[in-house]
Amino acid sequence: MTDSENNTQASQIPRPSVFTSRRQFIQLGIAVVGAAWAGTFVQSKLFPQASAQEARPVELSLSELPVGGTKTITYAGAPAIVIRTAESIKAFSLVCTHLGCIVQWQAGNKEFYCPCHDGRFDQFGEVIAGPPPVPLEQLPVTVEGERVVVGDLV
Repeated sequence: MTDSENNTQASQIPRPSVFTSRRQFIQLGIAVVGAAWAGTFVQSKLFPQASAQEARPVELSLSELPVGGTKTITYAGAPAIVIRTAESIKAFSLVCTHLGCIVQWQAGNKEFYCPCHDGRFDQFGEVIAGPPPVPLEQLPVTVEGERVVVGDLV
C-alpha cells in the first residue's frame, strides 16, 4: 500500500458519535432539562408578573357610587368597574375573557360590550353573545359602613 492509499482509508474511518453510549445521551438530556428549568426559575425572579404584586384592595366612599351608578377603577393592574344597583354592589374586571380586549359598560342596555369580536355580557358578567368562552371575572366586594372595598382584605 502506498501512502496515498493509507490516507484515503484513514479519512474514510467513521468517527465515533458524541453520544457514544446510551448513558451519555441520557445525561445530556437531563442536563438540558435542568438548564431549561433553571432558566425559567431565573426569569420568574427577574421579571415577576405585575398582577401578583398589584392585587391590593381598592377603597371607595359609598357616596361616590349612587344607586344605578358605576365607577371605573384599576384593580391588579387592569381596569375594572363597580356597579351599584338597588339590591347590591358588584365589581367586574373589564378584560374580555376571549382575547383580553377591554370591554365597555353600556348603561342603557345594562350590558358589557367587547368591540374586538362583538362579545356581549349581561349585567351579571354572563356571556350572552359572541365568542367569549367564560363570564367576566367577578371581583370580591365588601361594604363596611360608608366605604366599599373591592378586592380581598389582607
